[in-house]
Amino acid sequence: MKMGLNQGLIYTNDSCIGCNRCIAECPVLGANHCVVENERNRIYVDDDKCLHCGKCLSVCSHGAREYRDDTLLFLEDLHRGEQISVIVAPSFFVEYGKRAEVILGYLREQGVKAFYDAGFGADIAAWAMTDMLRERDGDGAIAPTCSAVVNYAQKCAKTIRNKLLPLQEPFMCLAIYLRKYEHVHDKLAYLSPCVAAKDSMQDEVQYNVTFRHLMEALKSVTFTGQGAQVSFHESKVGSLFAVPGGLSAYVREALSDDSVIVHKSGTDSVYPYFDRMEQRIVTNREQPVMSECLNCKTGCFSGSGTQNFRAVDDDLFFKLEHSKSVDASMVVDELSLKPDDFVRQYDTSAYKERRHGQKIGSKDEVRLNEIFDAMYKTSYEDRHIDCQSCGYCSCKEMAIAIMEGYNCKENCIHFVKDENKRISMIDARCGIPNYHAFVEHTEELLAQKREQEFAFIYFNMSNFKFINQKYGFKLGDKALREYSISVNGIAQGEALIASVGSVNFAGYVVKEELDEVLSGLMDQKVYTLTELTTKEPVPIEAQIAVYLPNGTDTSAQMIFEKLTTTFSEIHRLGNSSILYYDEELQKKRQREEMLINAVMPALRDKEFQVFYQPKVDMRSRKIIGAEALIRWIRQDELIPPMEFIPACENAGLVQYLDFYVLESVCQHICEWLEKGIRVVPVSVNFSKQHFVEKDVADQIDAVVRKWNIPKEYIEIEFTETAYINESQNLIESIDKLHEYGIASSMDDFGTGYSSLSMLQNMSFDTLKLDKSFIDNRKMENERSRTVIQNIIHMAKDLNMSIVSEGIETESELVFMRDLDCDIAQGYLFDRPLNHDEFEKRLVRVYYK
Repeated sequence: MKMGLNQGLIYTNDSCIGCNRCIAECPVLGANHCVVENERNRIYVDDDKCLHCGKCLSVCSHGAREYRDDTLLFLEDLHRGEQISVIVAPSFFVEYGKRAEVILGYLREQGVKAFYDAGFGADIAAWAMTDMLRERDGDGAIAPTCSAVVNYAQKCAKTIRNKLLPLQEPFMCLAIYLRKYEHVHDKLAYLSPCVAAKDSMQDEVQYNVTFRHLMEALKSVTFTGQGAQVSFHESKVGSLFAVPGGLSAYVREALSDDSVIVHKSGTDSVYPYFDRMEQRIVTNREQPVMSECLNCKTGCFSGSGTQNFRAVDDDLFFKLEHSKSVDASMVVDELSLKPDDFVRQYDTSAYKERRHGQKIGSKDEVRLNEIFDAMYKTSYEDRHIDCQSCGYCSCKEMAIAIMEGYNCKENCIHFVKDENKRISMIDARCGIPNYHAFVEHTEELLAQKREQEFAFIYFNMSNFKFINQKYGFKLGDKALREYSISVNGIAQGEALIASVGSVNFAGYVVKEELDEVLSGLMDQKVYTLTELTTKEPVPIEAQIAVYLPNGTDTSAQMIFEKLTTTFSEIHRLGNSSILYYDEELQKKRQREEMLINAVMPALRDKEFQVFYQPKVDMRSRKIIGAEALIRWIRQDELIPPMEFIPACENAGLVQYLDFYVLESVCQHICEWLEKGIRVVPVSVNFSKQHFVEKDVADQIDAVVRKWNIPKEYIEIEFTETAYINESQNLIESIDKLHEYGIASSMDDFGTGYSSLSMLQNMSFDTLKLDKSFIDNRKMENERSRTVIQNIIHMAKDLNMSIVSEGIETESELVFMRDLDCDIAQGYLFDRPLNHDEFEKRLVRVYYK
């Protein structure tokens, strides 16, 4: 918090909600200082700039503004026996009527020595003022009868300050008179209607006791005693001073000429008047002989320290009207007073240079532009919203407040709105624009019909999973952020690169720069891991889908789907790093969507069938097992598995297919056992998507137990790629399956990166060699033969049986049998068979 902030006469309490109404109503631009504490906006008071006019006290509807005075100190000192006399403002008698003397009587009982009517001090001030006006010969003057107005002149307007008559305020004139002419040595308290009166007090007066705080302190007191009288109540002119226009009426009569005299009252009237007056002064235009300006609308009768401050009722209005009829004759002419005793010097160091509407210099304009830019106000329209929600009349005034340090951009609702929108469009993990940003900016291009100027791309960090595995997730996240910021830097000008989830990115670039961008994406490195990689940066592989719009797209989502369709095809083909979209891909995507939408109804209608491909002992040629394979037959059309299974994996439906197959296999085995047919173990494929959940083994066991079949007839096949993403869950699932008595096998061994690691960490029962091991070149290559033979021996040392997939010829069978492989699966024996055909095969047992 700024030093001294909220420590002055007027301050903000804990009820402040930052509504900014105090800023809007305050005559001084920087008197209200926005402070953000615990993400809560509050408006504190800068006492160096505050006029103590009390405007914020009257307009705050949350009770968040309060003021300090000397009321409690005054009552405590009375209780301690201090000798105190009280100067009473004339408005006290107007506000409290007949009760006023009773209240004063109570104070006398508490120890007050005497009461003096401040109106007599106003008589002294009026006497001195008329002499000063005659000497100034009509060059314009301001009556210094209101402390808040004097504060404004000293703090905000040097030109106005020079027009203030150098005279003490009326209550101070009386205090000086009491000290110098009546030799009163008591401490003096001013029973005051004004918070700002404290600023005008000098050594002669020790306490500012406001009406409101006094009555709050005495609210439990029952006033039953005698009243007290005030001295100098014979004052005539003094009673006029507190009434708007009262002093002007006296001065006009005293000068006895046609002098122009102006009276203004209320903050909405006085301070704008001073701005206009300054312009007249600097342009040497005619000035009024005197301006009588009171901060409060009804003068001191509803001042900032009164109980009537917030609202003036009709009764008070009539009291004010009656007060104006007092005879304006003087009573101080025969006192032989010395005018110099009542002269006042003003504080020239209080000037703060900034108020509403003040012009700023060219250097400040540069700073303002920077502030506007930081607030996302980059256009003329943005800089002239002028909604006033921040409390200032214009966006420029708000920017000045930020520049001066007494407000912050978070107090602008439009900045907050734009900032929230900006935050919502930044990926927190990667620190670059996110999917929402991609969609919004793409929609803007479509609305402007400019999308054909750009090439749209979709890519990922294809080897990021291995970074996570090797270096851990914490360093992996750092590497991802570095990579994201790096590729985002490739997007220059109107280009955009956005993170769209996980390690995937989408964006657009100007068509002419596409080749350069693609080259940059294919040559990315991250340096986060250099200390762990012998000081060498890690290269990042990318697979990139490209789409060139042709004017037919109607939404960002349509473009995004074309990109993801193309990207999926890169994965399927596996032989390209960059692929351009074409219409065939779109047709494929549409067919995928059709298939995905048809899967669940097809499961319900039993369109899916289980086929079995036998596994055969290589030496005896006896059927000893089978692999269950799903087939989709729809309206007599066979839909290829390679068409619907990847689509189901992408849509998260493959789990339903896997359990459908397991359920069907268990049912078939149950039926065959009941028929007395010899049954062989059947392996069922399970997708890696199952291993997001840890209870997959429990679910499998529940299905087998449901059909009450021996568990040795069921084997679960896992593809090698399942290990990469869900290794821990997979390890736990295999172990739990063993506990249940269900075997497991590793499918497609040798096609991935982590085969040996899988053998080390997971206790599979069967190893299935991928058919790529037995192409003609490898069969003829001694090196390949050695590798295959050692894999087989290693698996047998681990008590695993070996299945060779894809056996189609006798020569392939002989090759693998000579290497000591156990089991063959392939077209040499049978293609996948439907239920009835496989049942016949089970009965025949042997192949010829």
